[in-house]
Amino acid sequence: MIHRSSKLISFFLVFCLSLSVFAFSAADAYASSSGSAKYIAHRGWSWRAPENTIPAFKLAAKKKGFYGVEFDVWEASYSSKRDPLLLVMHDQNIYKMCGVNRDIRKIGRNTLKKYRIRNGYNISKYKGLRIPTAEQALDAIYDNSRGAIPVIELKHRLSKRALKYLLKYLDGREAVIISFDFNAVADTVKMAKKLGISDSIQTMYLMSWISGSYYSSTIRKMKSAGIGCVSIKYPYINRQTVKAFHKAKIEVSAWTLPDRSTARTYVNMGVDYITANGPVW
Repeated sequence: MIHRSSKLISFFLVFCLSLSVFAFSAADAYASSSGSAKYIAHRGWSWRAPENTIPAFKLAAKKKGFYGVEFDVWEASYSSKRDPLLLVMHDQNIYKMCGVNRDIRKIGRNTLKKYRIRNGYNISKYKGLRIPTAEQALDAIYDNSRGAIPVIELKHRLSKRALKYLLKYLDGREAVIISFDFNAVADTVKMAKKLGISDSIQTMYLMSWISGSYYSSTIRKMKSAGIGCVSIKYPYINRQTVKAFHKAKIEVSAWTLPDRSTARTYVNMGVDYITANGPVW
């Protein structure tokens, strides 16, 4: 009876040890795989400060672990004798952030200072915020970065003059240019080559959705334009999506993931980039 009990105890101990080894192995495997995806802060660290503002960019740039800090750019009106005016805002109408019904593309240098950021996360902590220019956003990221680079979403196709100005302002520093407008991204590839800075500029084509029937046509036009990454709203990405684009040597990015659990799912699918409103690794 005692001998039988000893066998049972030994079996139980071995079983528990096996479970522990499996658990540690699984944890190690996830820790390893989680490092394979690069994380992008959506509109800056918008869980801590109002989106698309200088504080949000500084917080994200200082946070170790973010690969990129994303912000949105519009080309506004400008004088022909001055540099293009590139303004940072997600919506074309500034009402959401400023409480004023105004098209951001109709704001000029002489009126920019009158608009203040009045809404957004933790707005009470950040008084006197104004609409940033692209230059201010870039400086905030580069000057405070612990490794993060700017991820610039072009909200529309920029004029050649404005695109050239933006890329020259980067001055050979690393950045990612993304857009839902395919031509805006294709223009970037061409302009970067013309300026001799292709090695420092990555490009992503944003898509709200995609299905298997569109993989081939999307891949063909991206390869033709020289665009290196497709960025898709996360519910429309699966293992087949990742496999198809990786086979064509095109990276895959998922946006905008809500939490760590969801991020883990897409890391395990093999996506290359994850965009979120805060740290989800």
